[in-house]
Amino acid sequence: MPVITRYQMIQVHMLLAAFLLPIALMYFISGLLYTLDIKGHVKKQEIVVQLEQLFTPNFDDLKKLTIKTLKQKNIPVPSGEPTLKKKKGMHELYWSDLGYAIKLRPTSDPMVATLTVKKRDYLTQVMRIHRAEAGLTFKVLAVLLVSGLMIILISGVVMALSVPKFKRAALRAMVLGFISLVVLIFI
Repeated sequence: MPVITRYQMIQVHMLLAAFLLPIALMYFISGLLYTLDIKGHVKKQEIVVQLEQLFTPNFDDLKKLTIKTLKQKNIPVPSGEPTLKKKKGMHELYWSDLGYAIKLRPTSDPMVATLTVKKRDYLTQVMRIHRAEAGLTFKVLAVLLVSGLMIILISGVVMALSVPKFKRAALRAMVLGFISLVVLIFI
């Protein structure tokens, strides 16, 4: 098995850190804003839809009706996949992507439905990325970030422990980190 030299480890450490920094900044800043309860805004619009036939939980018909209504109102069709959900005894079509959330549901009048359109501002979209609600691409990006950060942290510790001048300080810092974690967990 080939041995990784300290120089190669430093190269991997630096390049991985440089690559992951923009992604990490997005997660760090959005996490900070979320902690401070700054989550963005959602503009909500209710559209009354006159039906040509009784509202029935037929997925294809509801999807076509939703697309038709969105196009009439010049609202983009979400890029995500629509789903038919049953809530409180009634069916509704839910369709979402990073920027929009669409919900088509019946009203008390069987010939009328309500289409609720929620348009998320950019900050709200970033918060959805942070909470892993932005689709597979961003989930893969989050896994890549976590994996890369673990490699950076482990390689940093390995490098510190391999240099006699830093070994004792690195060990103390690691022990202090573990103690801090345990104390915070149980307080």
